[in-house]
Amino acid sequence: MKPNKIVFSIVMISALMLGACVPVQNPTEPYPVEEPEDPSNAEVEPGNITDSSGDVAYIIDPEADPEAVRQLAQSNNGFALALYQALRDEDGNLIYSPYSIFQALLMTAAGAEGATASQMASVLGVDLDDPEIHNLMNALNNALTTQPEYLESDAQPLTFNIANAVWAQKDYHFEQAFLDTLSANYNAGLKLVDFNNPEDARALINLWVAAQTNDKIKDLIPEGVLSAMTRMVLTNAIYFKGAWSNQFEEKDTKDGSFTLLDGSSKTVPFMHGNFTLPALVSEKIQAISLPYEGGTYAMAAIMPLENFAEFEAQLTAADLEQLLSNLQSSRAMVDLSMPKFQSESRLGLGEILAALGMPDAFDAQKADFSGMTGKPDLMISSVLHQATIDVNEEGTEAAAATAVVMGVTSMPGQSYTIRLDKPFIYVIYETTTNTIVFMGRMVNP
Repeated sequence: MKPNKIVFSIVMISALMLGACVPVQNPTEPYPVEEPEDPSNAEVEPGNITDSSGDVAYIIDPEADPEAVRQLAQSNNGFALALYQALRDEDGNLIYSPYSIFQALLMTAAGAEGATASQMASVLGVDLDDPEIHNLMNALNNALTTQPEYLESDAQPLTFNIANAVWAQKDYHFEQAFLDTLSANYNAGLKLVDFNNPEDARALINLWVAAQTNDKIKDLIPEGVLSAMTRMVLTNAIYFKGAWSNQFEEKDTKDGSFTLLDGSSKTVPFMHGNFTLPALVSEKIQAISLPYEGGTYAMAAIMPLENFAEFEAQLTAADLEQLLSNLQSSRAMVDLSMPKFQSESRLGLGEILAALGMPDAFDAQKADFSGMTGKPDLMISSVLHQATIDVNEEGTEAAAATAVVMGVTSMPGQSYTIRLDKPFIYVIYETTTNTIVFMGRMVNP
């Protein structure tokens, strides 16, 4: 039996520049991306980087209230749905990693003060005054990356890795408390670089990201994003690899008709299988949850039967939480047909995040990240996000990378036939906390 494989790679870049007055990105247009180069061919001088760390060692096994960890997961999911509602007017398919963006912004918020911190806390749905907030993020990361003890020894292992790093301008002052917070809770080692040579620094960061994502993301930061004004880059990389518990046989994949948003149809290859699955069928929706072997992750697909645009416009975090919970408690024999598809999104998120309620972070006159440097001399100038996904019979491999660039300023009781042949929303989530790691929609396979 072939191993499962879905390729999923995500990039998010946040640039914080001193003295810049407005965000430089356009949220409706993709940022320029160069053709990726082989990391092994990059010309990088070893002397351009110095590894260091905060004074506090990374907390490997954080102690935290499980209910507080679950509440943080719900905050992530609320942020995921808020982003979805802000992005749904984009044309075509959509894919992004709310978990990667949420974590990168929470790392950034560790250095925010005053109104800037209050606004970021409101958008993320967290209490930044809670001294445990970053420990809770560490605990949630730990929950999502630890294989459950109850699994059988011969179970197919599921891999979900998270890596963070802080790239700081050498000879520039950063507050030790800020660096310690990132080191202790995010395992974000400090790497000193010289942004006066921005292309060298860019090559170093991109090489690190490529290594953390199994070469799925080779050009996280495009040419021209870094400059001599850059002071810090915070990077987050996520790598996921697992196998479907229920295998699709390639020989059963047949062409079929998929109905597009405008009512027209196109022929696409549909995977097919008969499985016992969490499934829900009503007059309004059909939904299934496809579990991954050897872990507590699943992909849920939700297909409204009538007006897709109306359904997604009305979808809330509470609705999705309830739907995922209902799926977890349901089982049915399902004759399932699901399209193979590929999708890619490149998004500018700066203006969207400002509109969601954190405008001061992007305002040179109002941004206050003095928790990073001791003075309010940094601001966010752009937030860029890229994501791709490839779904086929062979399984799931997923990668995500996030960089924040700092510069100046039960038994089955039902039997269903479910054919995902209309636009649908999908999420990849951890089933014990319902944490949404990836989210998207497929309207045109």
